[in-house]
Amino acid sequence: MYRKRRIELKIKLRTLALRCGSSIDTLRSIERGSASVKIGSWFAVAEALGLGLAEVWQGLLAETVDPFEEYDRRQGLEKQIWQTRVRS
Repeated sequence: MYRKRRIELKIKLRTLALRCGSSIDTLRSIERGSASVKIGSWFAVAEALGLGLAEVWQGLLAETVDPFEEYDRRQGLEKQIWQTRVRS
């Protein structure tokens, strides 16, 4: 939702980072739905994009990613974990 809104407004990541006082990495994390971003950052970005409170909460709830699955995926561990699971 955040990325879509930013693109609709034709705002670059660097410009948005300056407007809301966040880093580009934080903005990328928000657009990916990372659960590790502080809630204040979510609200600052939402305000800079002109999103309302209801849209912010909807984005927080809809875009969250399981941090363990994301870490495993990045490390290429899914296949190894699947092979080591105990099957009954």
